[in-house]
Amino acid sequence: MKKFFTFLFCIFCITGSTFAQWSEQSSGATTIIFSVSAVNDNVVWACGEGGKVFRTVNSGITWTITASPNSSLDFHCIQGIDAMTALVGGSDADGYAYKTIDGGATWVNTFYQPGGFIDNIKQFNGFPGIYGLQGDPVGGRWTQFVSMDYGSTWDSTGFYKPSLTGEGGWNNSFFAATPSLFSWYGTNNSKLIQAFSDGSSIDRATTGLPNSYSVWGNDNNRIMTGGDSKVLYSTDQGASWTDVGAPGSGEIGGIVGGRGTSKWYYTRGNSIYYTTDDGATWSLVYTFAGHYYLHMSISPNGGCMWAVSLDGGISRYCFDMPLPVEMSSFSSNVVNNNVILKWSTVNESNNYGFEIERSLAKGWLENEWTKVGFVNGSGTTNNSSSYSFTDKNLTAGKYNYRLKQIDFNGNYNYHNLSNDVIVGLPEKISLAQNYPNPFNPSTNINFEIPHDGKVTLKIYDMMGKEVATLVNENKSAGFYSVNFNSSSVSGGLSSGVYVYRLSLESGSQNFTAEKKMLLVK
Repeated sequence: MKKFFTFLFCIFCITGSTFAQWSEQSSGATTIIFSVSAVNDNVVWACGEGGKVFRTVNSGITWTITASPNSSLDFHCIQGIDAMTALVGGSDADGYAYKTIDGGATWVNTFYQPGGFIDNIKQFNGFPGIYGLQGDPVGGRWTQFVSMDYGSTWDSTGFYKPSLTGEGGWNNSFFAATPSLFSWYGTNNSKLIQAFSDGSSIDRATTGLPNSYSVWGNDNNRIMTGGDSKVLYSTDQGASWTDVGAPGSGEIGGIVGGRGTSKWYYTRGNSIYYTTDDGATWSLVYTFAGHYYLHMSISPNGGCMWAVSLDGGISRYCFDMPLPVEMSSFSSNVVNNNVILKWSTVNESNNYGFEIERSLAKGWLENEWTKVGFVNGSGTTNNSSSYSFTDKNLTAGKYNYRLKQIDFNGNYNYHNLSNDVIVGLPEKISLAQNYPNPFNPSTNINFEIPHDGKVTLKIYDMMGKEVATLVNENKSAGFYSVNFNSSSVSGGLSSGVYVYRLSLESGSQNFTAEKKMLLVK
């Protein structure tokens, strides 16, 4: 059964905050990602809406969208096996499973169930090649299949679990013990089902938790399950539970932890929480506005974990993140319309390379960075290294630059150029269209002046009445940006069309330019 969350309209109202060891990665999509599976710290698979499957082999520095197994399906669960092999489950009115052995270039349909919904495909730990497929009930019995050949064929012989009317499972709510002589999966009927390798099962009541959207075990006895509003913790395989609470809002979409430890993480809404004492206390460790996390996965060696979101977002955390590069200099030089950037390092450790990013300075595109190039790093070295990059054929303007230094695990850090870079001077007076337009309540106005002089920038209503003066001073030739906030005008402004007029007095010459803008309240 696909998880359906009810807080989608409020997540965009929550302010984001970040912590040093979390980073955002680009999936290349803005559609729902339902499931993620970390094979190790570098190889990760994910799947989602519209038949999409995602894969990275460098810890998420780059993600690729593979060929689709079936673009008419939504894929709700995935199990990565290695860099080339994965199993994915999807459903429309029926249930399907597919397998790739070539990194997602091609897929083979290995399972089909009329009327089915595939909730989980998982490896049975400790038994190479053995995988389980679990789904919603069909024909009065829970869907439970086992593969002995890495998901190429499936068999349900001996795995009969009757279902009650209306019962269903939840995608990505499954945990297999180590060794996998038993496992747990979540339901919508106030219980986890503990399934054993001999085909038997036990219903583990989760009183007060109707929906068990997620489940994880830090060993074969201590498990946690999360639902609509709380997390339950058990030390006896689910025979009894303690309500350990769950700060935040939204459903608990994913839980992971450290094997043999008291450390656990869970996702709730657009946030991730952490405990070091089996849930006695929880701390907020990461929030990203716009995300709504649906699932998370930790690599088997516990080095990194990933959480995937409703908006196609992927967040990653790694537990050992020393910054691998010590910078010694970063400078710029302008030759004609080219900007030459040079930087040096004292030493480097595990340095993959540098992305060069550029933005307009002090304009409406400020902080909207664009990648303009990449330079390979020197890996690991105790010697100083020097680098350069030329950004060619730029139009006249004022720019900012920064380096995004990335290590081979996908960790990154920014190094900002301390100065603005000015390319050329304006050849004529220029007044740009305000942005955004229409606006409410504020907008930005960019202008260029080719000579030093007295500059005024004023706002008028359509009757010619001056309503605001934004600039009234001497300025040097160059590029400028001014923010206009209509709410700062005494008495306020009503919706309508306004004129903004730029004037430059330079020696005996006068220049004027004007444009219209629309305020919509």
